[in-house]
Amino acid sequence: MKRRSHRWQLARSVTALGFLALLLAGAHSDVRVLTGSTTASNFLGVMPFADPLAALQVMLASRAATSELWIGAGALLALAALAGPVFCGWLCPLGLVLDWNHLLRDRVVRVFKGDKHRAARRGNHLAPRGTRSAVLLFVLAVAAFGLPFYEALSPIQLLVRGLAYGTTAGLLVVLGLAVIEWFVPRLWCRTLCPTGALYSLVGRRAPLRVRIDLQMAGKLHCALCEAACPMGIPVMESYTLTGERSVDAPDCIRCGACLDSCPGAVLNLGVRDRN
Repeated sequence: MKRRSHRWQLARSVTALGFLALLLAGAHSDVRVLTGSTTASNFLGVMPFADPLAALQVMLASRAATSELWIGAGALLALAALAGPVFCGWLCPLGLVLDWNHLLRDRVVRVFKGDKHRAARRGNHLAPRGTRSAVLLFVLAVAAFGLPFYEALSPIQLLVRGLAYGTTAGLLVVLGLAVIEWFVPRLWCRTLCPTGALYSLVGRRAPLRVRIDLQMAGKLHCALCEAACPMGIPVMESYTLTGERSVDAPDCIRCGACLDSCPGAVLNLGVRDRN
């Protein structure tokens, strides 16, 4: 069996840090590779990008859409359609902070309560998996009545604005969320985030998947993949032990945490086998 790896964890930390660094540099220096925010940004002054959820709210509230909105949101939706909700796993600044928060939490839990408690807690969902979708529908419904409120309250935006412009209130909200997640693990990403819900919906049929080696599947019943999954997906129970060729859960953010944890090389990231 291979030793546990941290390469995927390191890779996604680097990409999320790089994305955040470009946003902060665009706000405070002459470096203009990426300007704007996680709501709407521009790459090299040529290619617009727009948070699809923010774009949908603007369209619903104004009953209109600009070509920049269509192009900016369409580019990220196309990425989600091909690769799944990779923004959540690889670019989201809040996801990066909460990842680090959970690494610290897991170390403390492991010291005081042991690995079994850690595995059980990481797999728990305290609300139905459809809760995020309900939050998404609520946000869009309110926007349709002319109140696109979510971007002003989004912890993702509060974090970026707080770091870029020193707005203490936003950083305090993120800190409060991090503290809450010590007691309710992964509350935001699993249960509440409407942005993640939208990307998951668009990426339901994405070709890029966590693939399962059917020859190796079932030989190890360690459940380390389930303990490691930040989205609480029952990877072993519902996929590797049932003969599935890939993890088809819409919530899968392709972060590679299950690959890092797997001691038997059962899992890999690749294009879904359609046979």
